[in-house]
Amino acid sequence: MIKTSQKMSLLQFLIKTEVYFNGVSPPVEFWLPNDTVSLTFKLNELLSDIDIRKVRNIEFREDLIDIDGRVKYNLIELKTDGDVKKMWRSFRRRITKESIELDVRLLN
Repeated sequence: MIKTSQKMSLLQFLIKTEVYFNGVSPPVEFWLPNDTVSLTFKLNELLSDIDIRKVRNIEFREDLIDIDGRVKYNLIELKTDGDVKKMWRSFRRRITKESIELDVRLLN
């Protein structure tokens, strides 16, 4: 048996992501790597194809079950890379795993 000191890296997955820019429907859909930390940069890159404005604010729609057993959504503002890391941890515990939904406000 051969032992190695190398650590195996975590697998990278692509997560379907729906982004509502300034609340406009339908959302822009794209696939986001599950280890993305610099979310503002990624969204500005995506936005450059359709708009010249820049991302000002990002909110993650976290689902939860209320006391009556209904699925509700809590909006969590993503201000830092640490907040984005928390979003990924939250996503792993989610009830529904269809996609990540983000509400994004743009600078005018």
